[in-house]
Amino acid sequence: MMLGLGSVEIAAVFWLCILSSLGCVAYGILNWNNRGKPDATALNVEVKGKGDK
Repeated sequence: MMLGLGSVEIAAVFWLCILSSLGCVAYGILNWNNRGKPDATALNVEVKGKGDK
């Protein structure tokens, strides 16, 4: 019984969940402001109202 969790398998799942969440946080911090590739399907369309010429 590891840390009172009942069995080694349950303790392993507990620690793997903690490690994976820390890994996700680290990945998010490292890639916080990456813009990535521009969207190839984005269109810039100007919409003119009734009063615009």
